[in-house]
Amino acid sequence: MGHPPLEFSDCYLDSPDFRQRLKYYEEELERTNKFIKDVIKDGSALISAMRNYSSAVQKFSQTLQSFQFDFIGDTLTDDEINIAESFKEFAELLNEVENERMMMVQNASDLLIKPLETFRKEQIGFTKERKKKFEKDGERFYSLLDRHLHLSSKKKESQLLEADLQVDKERPNFFESSLDYVYQIQEVQESKKFNIVEPVLAFLHSLFISNSLTVELTQDFLPYKQQLQLSLQNTRNHFSSTREEMEEL
Repeated sequence: MGHPPLEFSDCYLDSPDFRQRLKYYEEELERTNKFIKDVIKDGSALISAMRNYSSAVQKFSQTLQSFQFDFIGDTLTDDEINIAESFKEFAELLNEVENERMMMVQNASDLLIKPLETFRKEQIGFTKERKKKFEKDGERFYSLLDRHLHLSSKKKESQLLEADLQVDKERPNFFESSLDYVYQIQEVQESKKFNIVEPVLAFLHSLFISNSLTVELTQDFLPYKQQLQLSLQNTRNHFSSTREEMEEL
């Protein structure tokens, strides 16, 4: 949904319509701020889960690599050699996959979390500071104006002149605060289009690159998998044949 435009000339009129249009921008700013907080929260949880998953895989890999098969006899068949080295092969594949993933996870915060935090704190935070100044200066200006309008005409001319001077002095301060605030809130409205999309794009690109590398490693693993499956089937068949012979004795 589009917002009605804010014109700098409206700052000098400060009409109810202008304030209502400004409110639309403020509500959108709050919605954007909440969205960024949610992305940071859920993104941090995702990165933490990926880090924990990677650590668990590496621990699993270490466990696999620590085991050694014992075989009967002095020589091993090719099938037995393949089986004996299988856990080492599994561990090496897992380590290679997780090394790639950990490199991505280590950069994930810089790609996703930090840019969003910077935009939220520096740009949105600065806009909120401008709003406070705008409201404070407006309250002071309208308070002076109200007192000026309620001054009795019976007051001394010097007192009336002093009141005029105070209003004239405060008016440009208020207008300047209004202009600064409108400029800043429109700048955030425009810059968010790239400042909150680019970090997510960079993070997803890194994630997908990591996944594509995993797919490549999986493809490289397929010949070994097929060879090992053949060795396992040969060993199973040999076991079944030997057991049948033993049962016949």
